[in-house]
Amino acid sequence: MGILSYGYKAAKSLGQTINKVKTNVPKTEIQKKIRDLKISTQKAKAGKAKLDQTIFELKNNKPFTFKKNTKKSESNTESYKRITGENNKVIKNMLDKATENKKDGGRMGYKDGTKGGRKMGGGSNMSNTAVKKKFKNLANLPETIQIKIAGKKIAKKV
Repeated sequence: MGILSYGYKAAKSLGQTINKVKTNVPKTEIQKKIRDLKISTQKAKAGKAKLDQTIFELKNNKPFTFKKNTKKSESNTESYKRITGENNKVIKNMLDKATENKKDGGRMGYKDGTKGGRKMGGGSNMSNTAVKKKFKNLANLPETIQIKIAGKKIAKKV
């Protein structure tokens, strides 16, 4: 059980219940100034408490609780890079563990998804699309060079 539940039980035993916490939303200029004054007095109290603690530690040769921070604060881009780097490491480790001791997947031992390296729909090892890709720019060459390279004339006479 937490501290709040004990406090709630204590308040309930007194006959009071905690219904809601009153918010401080000022409407007028004077209310805004009063709110700012309350905030600044709380900050001053906190600063004084820190100072008193530091003076006490200085007099008694104890280590300082509130040390001066000489580090440069992290910018948004630096924190983004740091967080994404950490996330990438975690994801990589998860993927490595998941794929550990497993094969690559697909139809193992088969090239291009079918046996023997043949593509679907073609009788030879090289389908028409492969020929077109292989001799794509040959049609622009002279006829004698086309025959030397491909063994046959590819371009059609116009």
